Amino acid sequence: MTALMKIDQDSLPDRLVTGLSKIGLAMKSRAWRRKGRPGIGPLQIQVLTFLRSRPNHSATVSTIARELSVKLPTASEVIRTLEHKRLVRRRRREIDNRVVTVHLTSLGAKAGHVENRWPEILASATENLSVQEQVALLTVLVKLIRALQLQGEIPVARMCISCEHFRPHAYPESDQPHHCAFYNVAFGDQAFRLDCPEYLEASTAEPHNNVDVYKTVSVIQSA
Repeated sequence: MTALMKIDQDSLPDRLVTGLSKIGLAMKSRAWRRKGRPGIGPLQIQVLTFLRSRPNHSATVSTIARELSVKLPTASEVIRTLEHKRLVRRRRREIDNRVVTVHLTSLGAKAGHVENRWPEILASATENLSVQEQVALLTVLVKLIRALQLQGEIPVARMCISCEHFRPHAYPESDQPHHCAFYNVAFGDQAFRLDCPEYLEASTAEPHNNVDVYKTVSVIQSA
């Protein structure tokens, strides 16, 4: 067996999975290292972070459970704990009091930001990449997340690629080839959103929205 064959004995997809797993392990281990300390648990941090990203910093219990891929009783228990800590508050809708909405308090917004430093840590790491590499990484992440969604492994994310407002390659000769019908603007791959508050899930019945993600997202060759 040649040296090259020994190096390539693991397939490229396997090595990519290993790399992604190492990042996931680092994120998990940091959260678990804090678990024995006074503060907020990993799942509680996820709830606070999710609420911070939402319009009006609120969401229903069922939405939180779906977004975090946990069962409704689990989400309800976490929310009760956060409410006891005064990090969130629950309200019943006036129209339908069976629906409970969870609202982030100012204390919860501050606590979630302090406890969850992973966005800052990862942002700092990605600054080591060139702009072209960052754009390429973003497009690959969009592809990967969409593939997992289509397999039913993760909830639908509010990404451009599956949004009713998205018009892919509307301007093929431009460096900003795509069009957002909601904002009525053109944009390029570097502006792809992974969690847009204006997201509206596309209907597969309309041809222009029934988009094959592997054809829509162009990987930046210069990277």
